[in-house]
Amino acid sequence: MRLKDSFWIFFIVLLCIHAALVLRIDFFPFADVPSHLAEGVIYRYYNDASNLFNQYYTLNYKFYPNTFHLFFFALPIFPDVEIANKILHLLLVVTLPILVLLIIKELNGNRWFAIISFILVYNYNLTFGFTGNAIANNVVLLILWLWLRAVSNKSRYVRNMIFISLLLLVVYFSHAMVALFCMMMVGSFLLYRYRTNFIGLVLNSFVLVPLGLLVVYWWFVLQKSAENSAGFTTEETSTGAFMKEYYMHEYLQTFLIRAKFIVADNAQLFNGPLGKIVALLLAFIILVPFIIIAYKYFFNRNNAQQQGLFPAIDEKMAYVFILLLVSCFCYFILPQRIPGQEPLYERFSTILLFALLFIACKAPQVDNRVFAYAAILVAFAHLILWGQYFYQFDQENKGFSEVLPKDNTKKLSYMNYDPNYRGRMIYDHFQNYFIVRDKGISTTRIIDYRFGMIRRKASGGLPYQAYMYYNESPREMIAKSDYLLVRGDIAARDQKILDSLNTFRKVKDVNKWHLLQRVSKQ
Repeated sequence: MRLKDSFWIFFIVLLCIHAALVLRIDFFPFADVPSHLAEGVIYRYYNDASNLFNQYYTLNYKFYPNTFHLFFFALPIFPDVEIANKILHLLLVVTLPILVLLIIKELNGNRWFAIISFILVYNYNLTFGFTGNAIANNVVLLILWLWLRAVSNKSRYVRNMIFISLLLLVVYFSHAMVALFCMMMVGSFLLYRYRTNFIGLVLNSFVLVPLGLLVVYWWFVLQKSAENSAGFTTEETSTGAFMKEYYMHEYLQTFLIRAKFIVADNAQLFNGPLGKIVALLLAFIILVPFIIIAYKYFFNRNNAQQQGLFPAIDEKMAYVFILLLVSCFCYFILPQRIPGQEPLYERFSTILLFALLFIACKAPQVDNRVFAYAAILVAFAHLILWGQYFYQFDQENKGFSEVLPKDNTKKLSYMNYDPNYRGRMIYDHFQNYFIVRDKGISTTRIIDYRFGMIRRKASGGLPYQAYMYYNESPREMIAKSDYLLVRGDIAARDQKILDSLNTFRKVKDVNKWHLLQRVSKQ
């Protein structure tokens, strides 16, 4: 079989198997996914007579960023939010390598690097449950592809620029921070392309105006209003003052840790050092062309041969290097957090790897046949590891739905003493499945996020969700709850609180999950 034909076979087979893998997942082991599902259910069924959502939650979504998933989940073509979520994840996983392949084709690069892109489908943002961020990353790739086509096809330049302007709005409604990244990226593209044409720079910069207006309106109008209504203090929301302190006292301490971007996308496969070693072995193939170039440059003193080592920087490749610079700026310079939002810089690790992959695909020193075999091996090893990861998580939570109460007029709170799955806090928000599957009322962190689009209704009196593993006292939460969903063994301190109140009894047990119900005092 010719190498050219085998590429398409392996590419399509990998797409199909990854698609099947996503479709068979019952519970996604992505930390924030239950929260996004809950947001989607509250938004979709907010005024439905079958629930009490409008008594405990308020909606805050008009012109607000990070709301794309709400609209997607509410589409009437989906019978419920969980199916919509599964289709959304399917689209994210399948379209990522396709977009990478299209960009590589525009760059006239080595398309076997599109096989390598499969190791990034379950990337940092997707597996942390940062769904909006994952959507936005795929749209960034689409914008890059359209830009590369625009600069090489003047007859379709205007059409492509209109599409880019519209896609920038999609990025805004997917994730605000990536929207700011896109403004930097496209702005840098324009500065480079029209570096000798000021009028052209001004005229083409109008592509950024709709996004810029939305960002300004959100930050200075919508966000200020939302924070005032939610009771945030000036100290908590003074982003500028916080960043000043951060860069003076904390930034340099995190700089060396930022080198972990090379393992950020697959380290959660296993707990501890083993996960980082496996992630490094998977990502190592992206670095191979750079290692070959460095080796031949330092150990080959033939100047004539050294000149052919590096990827040729034509006009299109110049934009890939600009992408690399912008992503490096965001990853290595941005803070780890701001008040009410974290993590920050880590979210750009995948885009940084994309930029390196696009540069590597143009390296002239790669043996295509050997590299093709290595790419296939790595891609299938990655597939097997993630398949086992998903399967074990579903097995671990088989029967979880049975432990949830069926009375959706009662309030449920969450006591989580075993938050980790292979070292990552996957179980942080599992109480939200009471909202998702039974349209019940639950304590949840989503209603207290600084940039949240679903907020608590003050008159509802819903208690704050306490973190057990941070030793936050659950006394107030327990006192205001009708049900307690418990994962793991209750800490002795909290068991004393339950004993002293003497108002709850255990009614269900499923593996590590327990349900306690408030009992009426005689």
